[in-house]
Amino acid sequence: MATIPGLVLSNKKSNPNAIALRYKQLGIWNAYTWTEYAAEVSKTIEAFKSNSIGKGSVVGIYGNNVPKLIFSISAIQALGAIVVPIHPESTKEELKKIILSSKADFLIAEDQQQVDTYLGVASECSVKNVIYLDGRGLASYDNSNLTSFDDLISKVSGSNTEIDINSLNDKDTAFYLYDEYEDNLYKVSHEALVNNCKKIIELNTLSAKDSVVSYLPLSIPTNLLFTYVTSMASGMSLNLPESNQTIEKDLQEIGPSILYAPSFVFKHIITSISYRIESATQENYDRYMKHYDSLMKIYDKEIKGETSIIDTLTKTWLMLTTFAPAKNVFGLTNIKHAFVSDGVLSKVNFDFFHAIGVEIQHSFGQAVSCGCISVQPDHSVSSENVGSPMKGTEIKINNNSEVLFKTDCLGDSVSGELNIEDGWVNSGYVGSIEDSGALIVEGRSDDILTLKSGTKFSPEKIENLISCSPFIKSTVVIGSGQDSLSAIIVIDPNSVNSWADRKNIRYTGYSELASKDEVRDLIRDHIKCVNEAFDSELQIKRFVILHRTLIMTEGEVTKTMGILRNKIATNLKDIYSAVENKSDSITLNDIDKLTYQLNVNKVM
Repeated sequence: MATIPGLVLSNKKSNPNAIALRYKQLGIWNAYTWTEYAAEVSKTIEAFKSNSIGKGSVVGIYGNNVPKLIFSISAIQALGAIVVPIHPESTKEELKKIILSSKADFLIAEDQQQVDTYLGVASECSVKNVIYLDGRGLASYDNSNLTSFDDLISKVSGSNTEIDINSLNDKDTAFYLYDEYEDNLYKVSHEALVNNCKKIIELNTLSAKDSVVSYLPLSIPTNLLFTYVTSMASGMSLNLPESNQTIEKDLQEIGPSILYAPSFVFKHIITSISYRIESATQENYDRYMKHYDSLMKIYDKEIKGETSIIDTLTKTWLMLTTFAPAKNVFGLTNIKHAFVSDGVLSKVNFDFFHAIGVEIQHSFGQAVSCGCISVQPDHSVSSENVGSPMKGTEIKINNNSEVLFKTDCLGDSVSGELNIEDGWVNSGYVGSIEDSGALIVEGRSDDILTLKSGTKFSPEKIENLISCSPFIKSTVVIGSGQDSLSAIIVIDPNSVNSWADRKNIRYTGYSELASKDEVRDLIRDHIKCVNEAFDSELQIKRFVILHRTLIMTEGEVTKTMGILRNKIATNLKDIYSAVENKSDSITLNDIDKLTYQLNVNKVM
């Protein structure tokens, strides 16, 4: 039976002693076999049953990827209840919206942070009981609706009860998944999710011998599909790092064969390499830059099929002396498939990963499509598209250049109506289809900008190219109704700090560093190079270096660091106004209630 608890039982039966789950705690890796995994799920079922979770219940899972929450998902679903994954950093308003939209009547919270956030909106919700995993800081809380997970488990007297899935139907709803962009909740069935995973497994020849790392929360629908459900459907091990702060070391120790991440993670790897190189001695810095140039020249020849024996030998030497050690540091040595979840990497970053043997595969999907409708095949060398439609999926473009699709793995809206056009789901993205049938996604329909001349375009491609620099963390292109484009630039603190140290530039903090003339010139030179790829009308003419990074809790970026333009336009309205008025300076009244002076810089 194609249900999540059913997959637990199937793996226990077919491969009982194989590693199902690894997690790191206090620097030590621990593991569960499929037999042990099933036993933990069984105990959790008994504990939740005693707390009245059952058929018809809706349970919010609110926290990071820790074993207790992972076991809880299968246990809840085995009881016939529905799981609502909630991001651990959700604000009170986000949490309230998800609870109310899903009608969640139970909440499983990781620790005090999540409990406190919930208590801030508890009076507006109808949650019967909150089960917390980590009780540190909660001993003095006087609330009859709070229950300790460990206390519930301790009352289970060594139960050997087999996981019962007889009452489950594979068409039953497994999850309510929240889409940040759509601000909507979608229900997806066990069957739809598992079938989508099986397509990915078949397309990429994944097996129980593989291992995948999941350090993004399972509240991100595409991550839920590519890591958690795929590990269940294939029998591979799911690996949980200790924290985002230790991810580089954890990846090195895990050495996974499958890596799934949004584009900002791959960009972070590039930035980390740059940071290390900028911090190196001048001799090592020069050597790396020389080797990088040689590697990329050979890669260009490889793409064209023009490599010689000398090129092959040279690349082998470059890898052994420089790039293989770099791959090992970031845990990329064993990677067979590196899936990108949201859109595409810039060509510069895409080519670098392929050059060092990490084959990036773009994909595209949403919560309503159970996480994926297209994925690039293995050995793809296109940095432009997001792959061809998955089996059972059709994609077409309407008259407004919007991407429409039909798929046999489709969810349904919980808190609103699906955007349907003649039986096709409107994805809310604009794009085109290549002659090969591969899909090109330009960006969200709502993000399309229109210049004063009437030219319409999606700013994402320009932003991706600008942000490919390791010195730039984020870019927001602005210019709606204007005769030219401008950009808000957010510098990357680590790589720019190292660069500034190398240049003997003194500063006291991020804001002062961002305001330095040398940093302005660094960014200007990069934008000049990017401009060469565009017609004059779409070139960046002016830019502002922001004094801070974009803030997730203020709604400026998504949980995967995607740009949320409407909120940025509101929070930084003084910048938008200054650009529209062609001012040379800005007095910004920021969200922290302080005033900052910024410059509008021209790109000569």
